Amino acid sequence: MAITLIINTGSTSKKYALYDQRKVVLEFRYERTASGYEVCTKNATGAQSSAGITQTDFSASLTQVVPAINEYLAEHTKVLDSICVRVVAPGTPFQQHQVIDAAYLAALRQAELTSPLHVPTTLQEIHAAKLAFPAATIVAASDSAFHDTMPERSREFSIDRSDAELYDVHRFGCHGLSVASIVRRVHPVTGLNPERVVVVHVGGGVSVTALHKNVSIDTSIGYASASGLPMGTRAGELDAGALLRLMRSKNLRPSEAEMYLYTKGGLAGLADDGDIRRLLDRRSKGDAVATAALDLFVYHIQKMIAAMTVPLGGLDLLVLTGTACSRSAELRTLILSGLSHLGVAIDSDRNETLVNADGLFNKKDAAVKVAAIRTDEMGEMVYVAEQFRKK
Repeated sequence: MAITLIINTGSTSKKYALYDQRKVVLEFRYERTASGYEVCTKNATGAQSSAGITQTDFSASLTQVVPAINEYLAEHTKVLDSICVRVVAPGTPFQQHQVIDAAYLAALRQAELTSPLHVPTTLQEIHAAKLAFPAATIVAASDSAFHDTMPERSREFSIDRSDAELYDVHRFGCHGLSVASIVRRVHPVTGLNPERVVVVHVGGGVSVTALHKNVSIDTSIGYASASGLPMGTRAGELDAGALLRLMRSKNLRPSEAEMYLYTKGGLAGLADDGDIRRLLDRRSKGDAVATAALDLFVYHIQKMIAAMTVPLGGLDLLVLTGTACSRSAELRTLILSGLSHLGVAIDSDRNETLVNADGLFNKKDAAVKVAAIRTDEMGEMVYVAEQFRKK
């Protein structure tokens, strides 16, 4: 098997990993923090380090990673065969994994306005990767490909059919790589093979997905990644009439309205802070604004979980994943506290032990199993890259 570099840029972080024989040998995570920016690294022995960095370092993160990659390749007399880049962009052209060529890049540039938190950064990473490793095959790992199985009733909006086809307006979803990685890990973590599963992903983005026999049949994010549930800085669901009112009142052009939905909504809009960790801390100190924001945030997630039991006809397993859920037992408790009518009952002590860990934490007699499972988008992208490996 080839050596693969994984590039996973999210709305608040940039993650890189070098895989050799499907094993991580180098890992780098660049992230915005409460105090600025930091980078965390890990090598093949598991040794970790972290350090504060500047915004300039964050912006040029791949150029800082390249020397370590080249050092590893030289030391082991190996060649980087492929690079796999996570792509979050609405549109049928982006709902499949594929090799990145000139036509794909041209289409991706056209999608910048509809995915302003992801596509511009993704284009920068692709350009930097081509310069650093010109001989490597660069593959786009679609973040919506997993949801291509959704039936028409889930995929289509109630608009004129000819307009939907002409302008390619459908529900594409996001976090497909995350959910696909959960599907691979459910049995190893829980020992179960459930038919009806709901996956809740909470990080910078937020989504809820319904899985029937490991296949996506509905998901909360629709056409673009700002839709669906409230997120860190993204508004999520917003009445079209309300958006039009805001556009008229604030004299917003379409591109400005797009950025408004992506950067002025969600927790940031409600509480002037999109960081869930800081809001939980503010809540613990009695901050009414943070408490109200989190209450709204959690309430909409709870509603969506309940809604996803309709296409499933019930619920066997509820999985919480994504950075925020993995890091915080408190957030998991808040989300699950309003779901007892679905048969959810958690073991609080067990929940507390599962910080950045995997496992079940429902009460033994609960009708619904509940698990915390860390997402592995990077590992999933290795499987994607292997599909396009040079023969």
